[in-house]
Amino acid sequence: MIINRCVPLGIMVACLTALDLHAARLGDPAAPLSIKEWIKGKATDVKDGKNIYVVEFWATWCGPCRVSIPHLTEVQARFKDKGVVVVGISDETAEKVKPFVQGQGAKMDYIVAIDDERKTSRAYMEAFNQNGIPHAFIVSKEGRVVWHGHPMDGMDKALEAIVAGRYDLEAAVKRDALREQLEKYREVSRENEAQARELGRKVLDSIGDSPEALCDFAFAVVTDMRARQRDFALADLALDRAEKAAGGKTHRALSIRGISRFENGQPEEGMRLVREALQLSTDQADKERYENYLRIMEQRKAQLQAAPAR
Repeated sequence: MIINRCVPLGIMVACLTALDLHAARLGDPAAPLSIKEWIKGKATDVKDGKNIYVVEFWATWCGPCRVSIPHLTEVQARFKDKGVVVVGISDETAEKVKPFVQGQGAKMDYIVAIDDERKTSRAYMEAFNQNGIPHAFIVSKEGRVVWHGHPMDGMDKALEAIVAGRYDLEAAVKRDALREQLEKYREVSRENEAQARELGRKVLDSIGDSPEALCDFAFAVVTDMRARQRDFALADLALDRAEKAAGGKTHRALSIRGISRFENGQPEEGMRLVREALQLSTDQADKERYENYLRIMEQRKAQLQAAPAR
């Protein structure tokens, strides 16, 4: 995996460990925030009907959370005049969070709060079956959860569409349904390699010709470090279909193919493909993500070169 989400295995953006099927779904009413203490900024009500809220879960000990903090600050500044309010919630003690936030200064320029006995985490993270941080939820002015995911993976684009009034919630619900299928696939892949191959191809065939969904599928396959055997051939097939549906190479497909090559023992080719994705992308958030991939790839490559031969 390339992007760490604060799990011991960590090397990738997504800790997508499956538990049960989602109890909550996109479009459901958002839960009120249960806050023990507001560390920075004013107390906030995500159900006030006045603003669009980004509710992000993080921790001081989480390396990837620290990476996402400046990005969240940029998001707050960029969308402030459009009624977007960012709230970062930690379940740690105020004694740990206060000095950290003070040390961040202007780099952490949004509301920060302490969860009340993890009540907010249960209402969001556990309700949506998520256990990897950082993880963010977007709550619409109507008080509904309309998006959730890593704050540096698609959140900016979702916010742009929401504030412009062109967000497709139905399409988002379909993507979330695919997420559930992927969770089932990952669960099987950790137990039975043969069954995973069969199920993986069924899931792939059910996706259709959506480049985004096909890339999501490939990403999930190549970044699941807990699988008995990651099916890189299946991921390549999904990416081939994604590029065919898109009419050619896309930066996202290239980046995922790069991760696949890197994880499958071809580090130089993997890094070359991610660099190509970086050059092809015109979106700043995507560029930041690909640059992060490359940094971690370089670190891992150096670690492997420094490791004594067995």
